[in-house]
Amino acid sequence: MSHETAVLETPETAAVMAQALTWPEKARALTVTSDETYAAAADILKGIKALRGEVDAAFGPIVRAAFTAHRTAVEQKRKAEAPLTEAEAIIKRSLGDYNTEQQRLRDAQRREDERLAREAEEARVLAEAAAMESEGHQFGDEAMVAEAHAMIERPIVAAPIAPAPRPVPAVAGVSHRTTYSAEVTNFAQFVAHIAAHPNLLPLLQVNQTALNGQARSLKEMLSLPGVRVVKTNTVAAGNR
Repeated sequence: MSHETAVLETPETAAVMAQALTWPEKARALTVTSDETYAAAADILKGIKALRGEVDAAFGPIVRAAFTAHRTAVEQKRKAEAPLTEAEAIIKRSLGDYNTEQQRLRDAQRREDERLAREAEEARVLAEAAAMESEGHQFGDEAMVAEAHAMIERPIVAAPIAPAPRPVPAVAGVSHRTTYSAEVTNFAQFVAHIAAHPNLLPLLQVNQTALNGQARSLKEMLSLPGVRVVKTNTVAAGNR
């Protein structure tokens, strides 16, 4: 027998448990086929209601004590974890900022390398064109002069240069990853787009709580396209 089971086995809980175990058989033994059996079933239902009160009286204090103990333990755990959560967030933010800064530096270095490569290519082309133009004038070759002018007019395209990587230090157990999320900025446009593209319907979720509230308020008067009113009959029992 576990400690938790022993805590629940008091004379009061044992008594109501014994009574409760007899009621399913009583319910199965009765079939409602007439007014008399209907009244008998109603009496059983009221008996169940009364026994539920005894169950609550027997188990209620135990449940409340366990709930209080659980709530206290959870609160103490939360207090112990709070400073660790704060420290973790600070360190992660610092690591993330450093990683972002290193990426910014890599991008800046790449742009600078590309600028220098473009300037070097421009200087090379200009020098080559100047030499070609000079040679064309020297030998009276107009085609060579024209080609030199064309070389200058063509866009200068430098070969891409990959900058030297500047990775963050590799530390076992620590990794960086990029995550993505989405934010709806115009709900009406979003809904209109999904209405035009039914394959995207899984992106929407019905507010069932609000819809049920409309049904309780309007009952059979509720009329919304694609919605039907569902009526469910239930049986309630009071005390004897």
